[in-house]
Amino acid sequence: MFYEVVGKISIALGGGILFLILLSLFLGVLVVKKNKLILPKLLLFTIDTFYFQARRIAKMFGLGERIIDEIGIQVRNHLNREKFSTIPGKDRIIVVPQCLRYIKCPARLDSSIGVACRNCGKCMISELKREAEKLGYGFYIVPGGSFVQRIIKAVKPKAALGVACVKDLNAAMHDLSKTECIVQGIPLVKDGCVETQVDLKELFRVMRLGIEKSIEDMGRTCTSSELANAQR
Repeated sequence: MFYEVVGKISIALGGGILFLILLSLFLGVLVVKKNKLILPKLLLFTIDTFYFQARRIAKMFGLGERIIDEIGIQVRNHLNREKFSTIPGKDRIIVVPQCLRYIKCPARLDSSIGVACRNCGKCMISELKREAEKLGYGFYIVPGGSFVQRIIKAVKPKAALGVACVKDLNAAMHDLSKTECIVQGIPLVKDGCVETQVDLKELFRVMRLGIEKSIEDMGRTCTSSELANAQR
């Protein structure tokens, strides 16, 4: 009798988990394909708690394992975007992987700041670094996920924008979500270990969230002040 009850409970529990994963997959596809966010906290709970099971089921349905990480990234981006846009550029950092570098990059790894870009101009990193510095971001090129944690502990930014392959990016955003740091993430459009690529247009758009508006507001304030002074 006891084992029968345990068996029924196990079957019911397994069925419930399967239903939850399937529901989350459906809702996740809406986020990734249609940009429609429904029950975001349920989505995150499911893919974080049943990550490996969800990846296997997604593969079985022909969606590919990658979509689980894409769901995690997009849901966290949606949930954090408004808060991220309120944080000044000086309190943000951007972290990019060293695989974005030119294959014969002359820069060397520094144990405290990561790869120290020499602005040689042979890859997109120099352009990205200029934009980051213009907006006030701290800019870091890192060799791995553990380095990100080191930077977060040392710098203590209020917000972080990360670039990485979907699996590493989702994992990093999940880890940082446990801290007070507000995160946004942009996945690479070309994965690999060397000379990967990111959509710079999309990356710059996210980097500028809230900052361009602040600059515009400052411009309006200055114009109003100048006008008031002129009228005096």
